[in-house]
Amino acid sequence: MKNKFVIGYYNLANFVTLTGLVCAVLACFVAASGNFFLSMLCLSLAALCDATDGRIARANPSATKRSRFYGVQLDSLCDMVSFGVVPCMIAYLMGYNGVIDIILYLLFGVCGATRLANFNTEAAVDSADLKMNHFTGVPIPFSAMILPLLVIVHMLAGHLALLFRIAFLVVGLGYILRVRIPKPSGKAQLVMGVYMLACVIALLVIQLVK
Repeated sequence: MKNKFVIGYYNLANFVTLTGLVCAVLACFVAASGNFFLSMLCLSLAALCDATDGRIARANPSATKRSRFYGVQLDSLCDMVSFGVVPCMIAYLMGYNGVIDIILYLLFGVCGATRLANFNTEAAVDSADLKMNHFTGVPIPFSAMILPLLVIVHMLAGHLALLFRIAFLVVGLGYILRVRIPKPSGKAQLVMGVYMLACVIALLVIQLVK
């Protein structure tokens, strides 16, 4: 639905997209207080929103092409913040803030932006209905699956700069690799959801024990 008084399109899918953005930004504020369990919970909720907003959008057959294109742009902009910037900020707040770390974060962000711009271009130019059945390069929300595992290792083993640097470098470069990755099936999404839940539970246990 297009509002007469303010710009943008307002529907359930876009509301879920923006909710994910809010959760991701909150993850930064919470990480600054040292509560990494709650921070990863917020980031996991952001990933959940990203996994569901597209399904909600596709379930609305009455949406115009303009509003659907707006949804694609909004999703990518929110993804850039949630999964391109926020993970770097959380790692920085965890103490991984050396010169090499910052250079890797910048590279990570640039690769993430490149990947999202390429996705939007493919959706607009190569697809008649803005629907993509594959990804080119690693999807940027993948960072929300890697970071909780890194945080678990950090909380158990202490400061591990090399591990974080390798992870951000490999994932960042993965964003711009010209490889076709099929969109995950329902079963694959269920497995990823269980994995994210297991990470959050593990973080909660570690938080309580410490």
